[in-house]
Amino acid sequence: MKRYGVLLLIWAGGLLPVGVATTMYFTGIGVPEGRTQHGAMIAGELQAAEIGLDMLVDQPKWQVVLTQGAGCVACDTFEAGMENFHAALGRERDRVVVRSQAQVSEANQRAIWVVDPLGNVVLKFPPETNPTLILNDLKKLLKLSKVG
Repeated sequence: MKRYGVLLLIWAGGLLPVGVATTMYFTGIGVPEGRTQHGAMIAGELQAAEIGLDMLVDQPKWQVVLTQGAGCVACDTFEAGMENFHAALGRERDRVVVRSQAQVSEANQRAIWVVDPLGNVVLKFPPETNPTLILNDLKKLLKLSKVG
């Protein structure tokens, strides 16, 4: 009987995590609600051309595009620090183009967009966002992506 107790303990130790994970998956109980990105994740396949962003066809790279409207102080501040933002990317800066675009639709003005090399819009940030948070999200994307 003692031998079977040890065997059952070993089996329970292996099956218990599987049971807990299955319960969490199907019920949602205990699943963390947090997120790791600071910008708004764009769901689906939204192409940059659909919102009026120009793509750089000659060099497929990740792009950080500032779209600004008139009288946007936060946009002007981000635009003034674009070179520093690009330099802060470190060794990954060759994979990224940081630029501004003035002519977009009224609905898409005053935002900072992150676009992948395939032309998909990935993240959107309000221009008031701390550039360090944008930089953190972009570095995470570059680390996970082998495109561009």
